[in-house]
Amino acid sequence: MENLQVAKYRLFCQGCYDKQRDLVVGYELLLREQAVGQWRVPADFSILTPQLFADLVTEAMLHLPTQTKVMVNLDHDQFIDRPMLQALIAVQQRFPQHKLIVELTERDNGVLISETDLVNAARYLTSNGLQLSLDDVGSGKNQLIYLNPLLPFAFELKFALQNFATVAQRSDEQLVFWQRLVLAEAKDFVLEGIETNADLTLADNLAVNLRQGYYYDRPHQFY
Repeated sequence: MENLQVAKYRLFCQGCYDKQRDLVVGYELLLREQAVGQWRVPADFSILTPQLFADLVTEAMLHLPTQTKVMVNLDHDQFIDRPMLQALIAVQQRFPQHKLIVELTERDNGVLISETDLVNAARYLTSNGLQLSLDDVGSGKNQLIYLNPLLPFAFELKFALQNFATVAQRSDEQLVFWQRLVLAEAKDFVLEGIETNADLTLADNLAVNLRQGYYYDRPHQFY
């Protein structure tokens, strides 16, 4: 059954660009589902069992350059699922030449998750060789009051411009807030959703080094 599912699903990749070094330093893996001869964003992510996800990540790792960061996304309920984390830890152990990073996304699945469960998951993840990135900060569930207990475990925060497409002023204010927080915490900061010259100018004015978005690379099939 899992083999049939692997054939139906695939991880596309999008590069994360380091401006100072002028190169791609990592790849975010994004789930796609095959339907009517096309790859699309799945309507239901609950199909993603630990074994299926581990198989998909393993398949993708075989086609990625070594010595790079590889980022995968988990919702909050997936993040606290111990079998899911164990499956990803096993993938990291198989591919020590990569650095596997779990991005905690902002999607709210309506499941009430305690702070203790999140902290325990973060501690377990990072103590077993994976890194934690807090994605979509300032959006959805990923507000500071919710993320603050996880900051000690995270090495990176990511801010997505596209999540504020209709509130540009709020976007800029939020962006400056989170960038200052990251600098104070001495963590990496990634600006996502860079699509236009205006976005590029914003990143340049704020001296953001790590960047991701359609301006640099679109999610694409790579195997």
